[in-house]
Amino acid sequence: MKHTRPLSPAMESLFQRIEHALNSAEGMAILIGEQYGPEPKPPAPMGYDARQIANAMVMLSQHGRCLLQKLRAEAEKVTYH
Repeated sequence: MKHTRPLSPAMESLFQRIEHALNSAEGMAILIGEQYGPEPKPPAPMGYDARQIANAMVMLSQHGRCLLQKLRAEAEKVTYH
């Protein structure tokens, strides 16, 4: 029989800080992507494509958020025997 229990304040705070960092990274990536718009721009320093970097940041943030939800679910599980 499985039940969920509330997380300790320290764990809840940790999860909230991680989620905030992921949200901030995704927001910055969106702003970078918007800044570069649809028209081609000269390459960024060292040949990096800012749009590709922004897209990668968004994908990493979304994947991180998915992993964080799974971690939170595991931390909330309590199994009684």
